[in-house]
Amino acid sequence: MTTPISSTAASAAKPTATGATSATGFDKDTFMKLLVAQLKYQNPSSPADSGQYMNQMAVFAQVEKLGQLLTSQQASQSLQQRISAEALVGRQVTGQGSDAKPHTGVVTGLTFGSSGPTLTLSDGSTLGLNDVTTVEQAPIA
Repeated sequence: MTTPISSTAASAAKPTATGATSATGFDKDTFMKLLVAQLKYQNPSSPADSGQYMNQMAVFAQVEKLGQLLTSQQASQSLQQRISAEALVGRQVTGQGSDAKPHTGVVTGLTFGSSGPTLTLSDGSTLGLNDVTTVEQAPIA
């Protein structure tokens, strides 16, 4: 007789930041495969309790919705970063660049990459949005 998947083990199947698998190695597809295998190999003379089956389906739906929520939250965060970066165009910013040196300049452009927005400064240097430490009005020329 196959033992049902416990709700504790199934709730460990939460998506990560990439939406793939958690530290336990579970994802929604793994969960569904386990559930199907459980139904396929259960003892016909002693089938699984329908309450347990419903609990497992509820956990599966919860895992699915958490994955969708994570994807939506990541898209919202990306949009917010873009808006924040666009608001800095024409402003003077200071921050530590990838060369570990401080850079100050007026933001003249933006590049949107997979690691987030990169600001192009008037002196030709670049700063990641997260590297900005101060924002000021641009000096009047």
